[in-house]
Amino acid sequence: MASFKHIATGIEVAALLAALEAKPHLFGLQTARAAAYDSPHRAMTDIWVRFNDIANLGPHFTDEHDSVWYPAYAELPELTPIIFGLMAHVHGERLGGVLITKIPAGGRIEPHVDHCWHADYYDKFYIPLRNEPGALFHFPEGDIVAAPGDCYWFDNGVTHSVTNDSQADRISLIVCIKTDNFKELKRDRLED
Repeated sequence: MASFKHIATGIEVAALLAALEAKPHLFGLQTARAAAYDSPHRAMTDIWVRFNDIANLGPHFTDEHDSVWYPAYAELPELTPIIFGLMAHVHGERLGGVLITKIPAGGRIEPHVDHCWHADYYDKFYIPLRNEPGALFHFPEGDIVAAPGDCYWFDNGVTHSVTNDSQADRISLIVCIKTDNFKELKRDRLED
């Protein structure tokens, strides 16, 4: 069973990164992932681009749902070719959540496992937008050491964490897609 797999290189992310630098107000508008005292995400901010309608926020927010676009998508048209190019590349059947995460220099996402319908139903894809040396995505069998524009499939149903021991913010795009192309990589975990 693999926890991650490199699937692409050279995705054009410079325009999106420039747009994010011009619109820093988009980070931290939704705080539910980081707000809880014991949240593994408490040291980061993010932009919710697509997920369950915020009107449904509550104890069942990550239960089965159809994801909707958040206002940030309209402000970041640079996302469209990246998201839908990735959908085509992996033969995606359904688009789920889309997040942009920012971990400050010296920050971290604590080790955790994501347990919810969304985590099990969709495959997750990580595209670094800014990832300086010292920013690592950790999994049981090793670390993802990525360059901006790389793309990795990853399994967030296993213990994973992030450390940013660089001198810059680590900014990443996470796209959740329903596809059968990676089911063999997760099969052993899902059959347990």
